[in-house]
Amino acid sequence: MNKKIVLLLSGMALFTGCLHRVNVPVDLNQTVESNISIIEPELDIFDWQQNDEVIKEGVATKMVVVKSKRVLVLFDAEGNVLNRHRISLGEHPLGAKREAGDKKTPEGVYHIVDIRHDPKYYKEILISYPNEEDREASKKLGVNPGGGITFHAQVPWNWGGVGDEHTLSHDWTNGCMAMTNKGMDNVWNSINKDTIVEIRE
Repeated sequence: MNKKIVLLLSGMALFTGCLHRVNVPVDLNQTVESNISIIEPELDIFDWQQNDEVIKEGVATKMVVVKSKRVLVLFDAEGNVLNRHRISLGEHPLGAKREAGDKKTPEGVYHIVDIRHDPKYYKEILISYPNEEDREASKKLGVNPGGGITFHAQVPWNWGGVGDEHTLSHDWTNGCMAMTNKGMDNVWNSINKDTIVEIRE
């Protein structure tokens, strides 16, 4: 009886397009719930190499930077991805920022202090670096943590978009996160001062 059921289910799978093989041990004496479905693992949303991608409109509650991937991803309150952007980092990108002038991009959780136009970098988003943890870490080292860390766009000669690849091809800032002007416009349309910024290694 059980063998007939297994053969019947195998035949149905062949004719219903369910051809993805999953190696799961089967106990023929076990009752199988009919509402269980197998979901393919989600691709790593941070493993992405394009310049700028808008997936859906909405208000971002969180901006997440993964430094090792050189990517910024914006999420809404439900965890949906709104847009993704390639970024460049400080000239010395490895490790968390600890001292003014070390040209490192910080790591931690921050809030947005200001969203403003900038004559040098088109537009910028100032974040609350250093936070309490940053100040404590710098104090232990006896150094000044610095400040003025932003997301910013491009210098004027790149404003037309012709230099997008150059902007993103290497780490060149003093610790800020640089992106294209087009990407910055997309981010501006998605954020407000309540948006949280998380920067990961």
